[in-house]
Amino acid sequence: MKTENKQQIDSNKKKNQNAFLNWLKKPAGLLPLFAVALVLLNLVAGRAFFRWDITGPKSYSLSPVSREVVKTIQEPLDVKVFFTNNLPAPYSTVRQYVEDILSEYSMAANSNFRYEYLDKDKEENQRMASSYGLQQLQIREIKNNEMGFKNAFMGMVITYADQMELLDNLTSTDGMEFKITTTISRVIANTNLLSSLSNGVQVTLYKSQELAALRIDGFSQLDSIVQDVVETLNKKYEGRLSYSVVSPSIDDVSALHAKYGVPYFEDKEKGIIYGTMALVLENGDVSRCIPFQIGKTLDLVNGVVSFVVQGTEYLGDYMDETLKSLASNVTTVAYITGHGELDVNDSEAGSAALASLIQDSYTLKEVKLAEEDIPMGIQSVIINAPRTEFTEAELYKLDQFLMNGGNLVVFQDPFEIQNPQTQYEMPQYRPVETGLEALLEKYGIALKHEYVMDKNCAVTQDQWSGREVELYYAPVVDMTYVNQKHPVSKNLGQIVTFLSGSVDASEAREKGLTVSDLVVTSNKSWVETDSFILDPNYLAPPSEDKFKSSPVVTIVEGSFSSAYTEAPVKGDDDTAFANAAHLSKSARQGKICVVATSAITSNYLTQSFFSKTALLLQNIIDYMNGNEDLCTMRTKGLSLNTLKTTTGTFVNVVKYFNEIGLALLVVIAGLIVLLVRRHRRNAIRMRYNPDDGREISKTNDAKKKEGSDE
Repeated sequence: MKTENKQQIDSNKKKNQNAFLNWLKKPAGLLPLFAVALVLLNLVAGRAFFRWDITGPKSYSLSPVSREVVKTIQEPLDVKVFFTNNLPAPYSTVRQYVEDILSEYSMAANSNFRYEYLDKDKEENQRMASSYGLQQLQIREIKNNEMGFKNAFMGMVITYADQMELLDNLTSTDGMEFKITTTISRVIANTNLLSSLSNGVQVTLYKSQELAALRIDGFSQLDSIVQDVVETLNKKYEGRLSYSVVSPSIDDVSALHAKYGVPYFEDKEKGIIYGTMALVLENGDVSRCIPFQIGKTLDLVNGVVSFVVQGTEYLGDYMDETLKSLASNVTTVAYITGHGELDVNDSEAGSAALASLIQDSYTLKEVKLAEEDIPMGIQSVIINAPRTEFTEAELYKLDQFLMNGGNLVVFQDPFEIQNPQTQYEMPQYRPVETGLEALLEKYGIALKHEYVMDKNCAVTQDQWSGREVELYYAPVVDMTYVNQKHPVSKNLGQIVTFLSGSVDASEAREKGLTVSDLVVTSNKSWVETDSFILDPNYLAPPSEDKFKSSPVVTIVEGSFSSAYTEAPVKGDDDTAFANAAHLSKSARQGKICVVATSAITSNYLTQSFFSKTALLLQNIIDYMNGNEDLCTMRTKGLSLNTLKTTTGTFVNVVKYFNEIGLALLVVIAGLIVLLVRRHRRNAIRMRYNPDDGREISKTNDAKKKEGSDE
C-alpha cells in the first residue's frame, strides 16, 4: 500500500513538472520568465558595474595617478558638492560630468573616500555653501521664450582632517579631474607631510674605502656625522629614516653613477678612478643624490695643500630640504636671474603670470648663478628671456646640472626689441646673444635669429577703418601641427605663440637623442631674418615657394655629453681633484625644453585667447619635473577637441551640415529603407505567389471607386 502511494506521489510530481515546463514553453509563460531574468540581471548589475569610455582623451576614466591618490587615503576625506538643480546648457553637462567623475573616484578609492550632493533648494544648504566661501554665479537662461538670469552654486568643498579646500566656479569640464586630484593631493600633504613618506626613506652613504689612502680630512668622521644627522631628523620624521653605509667597489661605482647620478673621483690623465663619496635618499622609486664636495686648504706656514670634505656643517639642512622635495607635492623650481631675465614678481612687464599659473604645484626659487649653485633637490631650472652674457662658470653650472640628471627649460627670444626714444624713430631689433645659445648648440640645439610668421594667425580689428588685420607674428597653431603623441601636447590645439623664433634640433637627433617638436607652425608660414618692421600694415606674405613649417617648441631627451672636457676654472694644484666632480656624460637621462619666445610667459597668459598656450606651459613644467601623468589628465576636457579649420568656406559647410545635413540624411535613409522593404515584399510575392492579384485588385478597386464617383 505504501509502495503504491509513493508511486502515485512520484507520478503526480512528474506530471506537475511537465505541466510547468509545458506552461513555460507557451507564450503566456514568457512574461514571468522575462521578469525573473530581469530581476536577476539587476541584482548582478548592481554589484558588477561596468563602463566603457570611448572618448578620445578618456575623459570619463580616471588616470592612474588619480586612482593611486584616492586608494591610499589614510583618514576620512569628504567631498560636498554644491550644484544648483536644473541648470541650463552648457552648465547642466558640467553637473553630469562631475557626478560621473566622482563615481569613478568612489569606485577606485578605499573606504575613507565619501562624496555627497547637497540639495540647493534647501535654505540651510545654501547657508552652508556660503559659510564655506562658495560664491553664487549669475548665469543666463531662456525660460518661457524670455532671456533671464539665474543665481547658481557650482562648486565643491573637500575636507580632510582639519584641512579644507574649495573648488569654486566649476563652469567647464576642462581639466576637471586634474583640479580634483591635485586638490586632494594638496589637502593630504598639508595635513600630514609624513603621509608621503609612509613607506620610509632609505638613507645610504656610498663611501669608497680607496679614498682613505688619499688622506682627505673629515673622511673617516663622515659615517658618524651622517648618522648623527639622521638621528636628529628621525625625531622630526617619526623614525621613518633608515641609515646604512656601503663601500662600493671600483667596478660598482659606474653602476651607481648611472642609477643615482653619484659622482666619482678620477685622474683622467692616468685613467684611474679613486671611488665615490655621496649620500642617496630613496623614497619608493624616487631618489635624490647629495654629493660631497672636496675642497682644498693651504697651510700658509708650511706651504702644503691638503684636501677636506666640505659642506658637512650644512648637511642637516640639505637633507631636510631633500626630504621635503621627496615628500611634498609642491616642488621647487629654480628660476635663474642676473642676466636681465623677466622678473618673476613683476605682473606688468615680468613673468608673474607664469608663477601664478603653476603656483598650486610649484614654487619658483630665484637663483643667481654668479653667486650660488643650483640648490640640492632641484629637478628643473627655468631660464626666461636672458639679455646679458653668462660667464663660463655659470654655463658650466648649468652643464653639470644637466649631466647630473637635471632638466632645463629655456624661453629664449631671437631679438631684443629696443623701443624708439621719439615717435619719428623706428624700433631696433638686436639679436640676443648670451652664450646660452652656444651651450645649447653643443647639445645639438640651434636657436636661430629670425621671426616666424604664419598666415594662420591671430586677427585683430583696425580701430580706424574697422577692417580685420592679420597679426602674422602671432601664429595660431591648430591640432594638425601640434604633436598629438607627446604627453605634453596631447589633446591640445589652438596654441598661440608670439614674436617667436625657430628651433632646429636636427643635430641632437643625429647624436642619438630623442627629439620631439611639440608645436610647429603651419605650411603657410615663413621667416623674417632682417629688415623687418613688426607692424601689420608693413608685413605681407612672400611667394608660396618660401613657405615652410618651423618648430617653435621642442623637447630633447636622453643621455647628453658635456659641453666641457673639463671644468673651466682650475685650482692651483694640478691633481686629480682639480676636476674631481666633473661629469663628461649624463649620469641620468636629462631633458631640455626650448621655447623660442618668452612673450607667452608674460601677462598675455591672463587673456582667454592664450588659454590653450597656458595649458601647454603647465604641461611643460609638469613633464620637466617628472609629473608626466598630470599632463594628459589636465587636457582631458571634451571642449579641447576643436575642428581642424582650413578655410572659411569649409567651416560654413561643416556648420550647415550639422544644422541641416544630419536631418536630411535621416530622411534619405528612411526613404531608402521604405523602398528596400517594398522591393523585398514584391520579390517575395513574385517568387512564391506570382498569381496573387491582391495588389492588382486593390488598384482596380481604386479605379472603380473613382469611376463611380464620376
